[in-house]
Amino acid sequence: MNDPIHTRVDRSYGPVLAGAGTLININDPSALLVDSRGRTPLRVAEDELAWLHERFVPPPGFGVARERLEDTGTVLLDGEPGSGRNAAARMLLRELSGGAGRFHEVLPELEKSPRLNPAHIGDGDQLLLDLSTSGEQLWREIQGELSSFREEVRAHRAHLVVVLPRHRVEKHHAAFEPFLAEMARPQEMRLLRAYLRHDGITEAGRPPARLTEYLAGRPPVREIAELAGLIRRARDAARGAGGFPEWCATALAAVTARDKDVTQLVAERREGPQRALLLTTAMLHGAHADAIHQATASLLKVARYPEDTRPLLERADLAERFKEIGAETDAGARARFTELGYDSAIRAHFWNHMPELRGPLRTWVADTVLLPQLGRDDRDGLVSRFAEECLRTGHTDELLSLVAQWASASRGDPRLRSAAHALERGLRDQVHGWTFRQKIYGWSRQTLSAGLADVLVGVCAEVMAVRHPDEAMVRLHHLARREVRSTTAREALLQLIRADHRLRRLMLFRLARDLVDHDWPLDAELFLRLAEPGPLLDPGTRLRPLLAETGVRSQLITGWGAVFRRRPHQDWAERVQDWLLAAWEHGRHRDALLDVLVEGGGERGDVLGRLYVLTRDWAHAPPEGPDCRTPLVDLLFDKINTAQATRNGEIAP
Repeated sequence: MNDPIHTRVDRSYGPVLAGAGTLININDPSALLVDSRGRTPLRVAEDELAWLHERFVPPPGFGVARERLEDTGTVLLDGEPGSGRNAAARMLLRELSGGAGRFHEVLPELEKSPRLNPAHIGDGDQLLLDLSTSGEQLWREIQGELSSFREEVRAHRAHLVVVLPRHRVEKHHAAFEPFLAEMARPQEMRLLRAYLRHDGITEAGRPPARLTEYLAGRPPVREIAELAGLIRRARDAARGAGGFPEWCATALAAVTARDKDVTQLVAERREGPQRALLLTTAMLHGAHADAIHQATASLLKVARYPEDTRPLLERADLAERFKEIGAETDAGARARFTELGYDSAIRAHFWNHMPELRGPLRTWVADTVLLPQLGRDDRDGLVSRFAEECLRTGHTDELLSLVAQWASASRGDPRLRSAAHALERGLRDQVHGWTFRQKIYGWSRQTLSAGLADVLVGVCAEVMAVRHPDEAMVRLHHLARREVRSTTAREALLQLIRADHRLRRLMLFRLARDLVDHDWPLDAELFLRLAEPGPLLDPGTRLRPLLAETGVRSQLITGWGAVFRRRPHQDWAERVQDWLLAAWEHGRHRDALLDVLVEGGGERGDVLGRLYVLTRDWAHAPPEGPDCRTPLVDLLFDKINTAQATRNGEIAP
């Protein structure tokens, strides 16, 4: 009866307090996307760009493209598919970074005109318009808008690189000839050597004949980069033994012969347990052998394979079973195939040639991420490999349904990270990224579970915002409107906007429009938080501040008018006082600030009266003394009288 009582927690999917004190849980959706090295997707994107820059070999035509971009602010990149034009475009824009603007992609409007929205251009921005996969009709319509769009780019001192469609019947207009740069393929061996050199690999003498033959086939630049990675992996697997010809032979075998080898391997391993271990090892490549053993049993169960009824001691041990499929474990008991490239080839084989297994495999992946023997990197790797097969073959629905299933979990569940990671892979895919952005848009306009909302906030703020900040802003706005007991989307939205004057401008336009047409309670609060006078008056490195732009002033007047009309004065009084202080401290903007407030008051005498009383009381309570700010009160009073007289058809004094 006197034995101590213990509480044991075997598994937790949420915050747990295991002792005295108070549990404080701070929910941060962005943490779902931090990798094992502590890097956010933005940092990963920056590292990838730096990695590309170190290995980049300027192709023939790159110098001409640079001159076009520097002289005119625009360059159109033409060239054959697979020549690395997207990478060249990023390198051209990277050379211009460090100014007032930021790099982002311009996305054509697919469902409305104009296709190119000049509101997406910020001062000094580096813009990429990648039309390489666009159809003939879209290209024809964009050509008709490109001249006016280019003029807006020039007016904002921005730079635009356009990657032209790969296969187009209609060529470019003659008017675009001064902006055209033909991009040829980089020399294949030179490109491969650049990649290898940064991995500490150099070849002596003539390159192997098989390598020369492979490169003579003019593989896409992306595949040359992949070959370099395989050569590095072959060297590492050999622990430096052998030399470049041997490493190269191993890597080329992984590229050119693996499909045939794997087809034969699968055909020879006809028993269900063998094939299950084969596929599981490929999906969890590098995971602990215990985890692979457990996951294999789970896959057999999902595939409805009969249970093995033999006594345990009569069954083959795990080492023997791994040997049968060409795998082995290292000193840490982590299992990998002995042949380079086997894992990816096996995944592709099962996905391509056993389509009836795709559904059960999705179910298996959904459950396997919860295996306690898997570490975070193992789970992320499993999600990435399943996503790779879905995206490679266009089965985006399989991946999106899995995201929805995982994201239905409660906060703290590791499946939320898996959902976020799967969405990240989809968003970064060059072919299918649009599908994922559209799906997130649809989700953002619905009432969601807390888990799915957190996942979407994380991927919008941390993934989509890197290359498509405008779309991230729109989706975060929809999510913030529908938050009930959380402010995570709201704060992520404000953080995104405050870092970019262009996004602040876009959001003010959006809020002014919606405050008139709709009645979302959050929009008035967002307007007041974004109407802070400091960023509106600070030009930074731009030619003029936002308040000096006619369009922005018009939207501010509309926004203030809606706030005055819909919110009690207690809600807006503090922000008005901020504007009054800014008007007093910044004489050159004094008239503009007061004019916006008065015009926002419109014909409502009660609002204008409150503005006057608020200004009078504020002016008589400064630290400097009661009469210091009286001139500002008089100026506001004159503006109110002038506005009322004008509306009444009188001649203003």
